[in-house]
Amino acid sequence: MNDETMGQEVTHKSILGASFRFIYSDETYRIDVLSEKRLRWERVAGDNAGQSDEETYVFDVLSPDLILLTWIEADGLGLSNVLNVRNGVLVTHANHGRDVFQNKGRHSLEIG
Repeated sequence: MNDETMGQEVTHKSILGASFRFIYSDETYRIDVLSEKRLRWERVAGDNAGQSDEETYVFDVLSPDLILLTWIEADGLGLSNVLNVRNGVLVTHANHGRDVFQNKGRHSLEIG
């Protein structure tokens, strides 16, 4: 999050065209919000860098500080990403088949 967006409430409309960085300990992703229903993710650092795809997503505002981005990838990996827009904390809950895990990291967000 940059200084200009720290005081803004994030809405679905405000993230259209925005780019996020999801930064975990061993990998980084770029998330581009293409439209109200589609986004593109790309692994920009870590194993399999360059891997990418376009997905249908769901957005929700959980509180003035928290937003949720959720999607299911082609291989069946389901991701629910909770982003704190005030402090840059990211928590991803994922499931694949019957396996469930959590990945904590940081995010950056550039709102047009």
